[in-house]
Amino acid sequence: MSRAAPSPWSGFSAVAVGIFMATLDGSIVNVALPSIRADLGTDIGGVELVVSGYLLVISATLLAAGRLGDLWGSRRVYVGGMLLFTLGSGLCGASRTLPALVASRVVQALGASAMMAIAPAAVTAIFPAERRGRALGLISSVVAAGLTAGPPLGGVVVSTFSWPGIFLVNLPVGIAGAAWAVRALPGGAGSPGARFDLPGAAWFALAAGAGVAGVEALPHHRGASLALLAASLALAAIFALRERRAPSPLLDAGLLRDRTVSLGLVAGLLSYAALFHQTLLSPFFLSQVKGLGPGALGAMLTAVPIALSVSAPLAGWLSDRYGPRGPQVAGGLLLAAGLASLSIADATSSLPSLAARLALEGVGMGLFQAPNNSAVMGALPRARLGSGGGMLATARNMGMALGVAMGGALLVLGSGGAPESSPAAYVAGWRLALASGGAMAVVAAALAAVRAPRRP
Repeated sequence: MSRAAPSPWSGFSAVAVGIFMATLDGSIVNVALPSIRADLGTDIGGVELVVSGYLLVISATLLAAGRLGDLWGSRRVYVGGMLLFTLGSGLCGASRTLPALVASRVVQALGASAMMAIAPAAVTAIFPAERRGRALGLISSVVAAGLTAGPPLGGVVVSTFSWPGIFLVNLPVGIAGAAWAVRALPGGAGSPGARFDLPGAAWFALAAGAGVAGVEALPHHRGASLALLAASLALAAIFALRERRAPSPLLDAGLLRDRTVSLGLVAGLLSYAALFHQTLLSPFFLSQVKGLGPGALGAMLTAVPIALSVSAPLAGWLSDRYGPRGPQVAGGLLLAAGLASLSIADATSSLPSLAARLALEGVGMGLFQAPNNSAVMGALPRARLGSGGGMLATARNMGMALGVAMGGALLVLGSGGAPESSPAAYVAGWRLALASGGAMAVVAAALAAVRAPRRP
């Protein structure tokens, strides 16, 4: 008697564990930064490496991790990534110096990169096309849940066990999650005849790392930023030339000739850049202009991820039933409307009104992302699903970095160079920055509208 095929939701649960861990770790560590600084005897610049190093390594390795999934099989790379993330978490918890902690965060980031790149590929592979959008929408909900749970959970863990506890809590979850992923995810030999393009991966990592570092440095160190961005462009050109001659390229240029893929990647990048214009600036608006304390501020900021977690599965269902274009265009326009309405807020705006505007952004982002991801992954050949997941994750991280940098730079420009001098100066810079984010969201919606439609 043959065994029944395992439910795709079992595989989804295994993917959700890793994505939740990686997302939670990105938000929970921010709560512990003051304790880390005091305990390790460093300054703010030093402790920033704990965050920036993690993000840089992830951005630089997502594409390579996705390609490894194509070659070695998604399950193998995903489980390996979860175990590497768990090892890095243990090393972080045992670190007693800043260099050791930063090095341990690099190990963590390599594991997180593998999980983030493989997740869309694994979900696409195990779900039939008519349910793919819903599943990818629920992945967005898991990401939002990790972002929402991070700050309050981090506060409890740090106050109870000190800062190493935020890393050590990953150990039992990671080990159990890896064991479950081995059972729940389908195997697959990948493409054993193809070779991994190690030189291409190195050139891309250098180009992506320099690009993200240059964008992040833009608001504060303009000269260094321009130098890094110029270096990134030169390294990207070398990478492109190298890939044209590579027998098994890291990035298959043929995939980008499909408008669904290329425009979907650009639209995804722009949507995250739009949202992250306000992600950096809203905490300072709420504290400096509205005078909120940490508790009330944290509660207000949960409006975006909560709204996103509700709207993303709905968007996935709509995408499966009617195609991705409609919900995606609506999502981009709602995101733009949320940013536009928030840009005209000032000290007289009520807290419920501000929460509603933030929630509108979350609804728009949820409606946009799941159909966009489903359209891109559905347009790829099965042998390149890992590469597609890596490209989507890379576009997301680049968009986040671009949004933070542009938001910070426009805040300074719009405020006359001194956003902290008065609430009025901050509001002037805030309006310019959020208007820029709204314009990016409109462009993302336009790209979704002109993209060749793919019926479900």
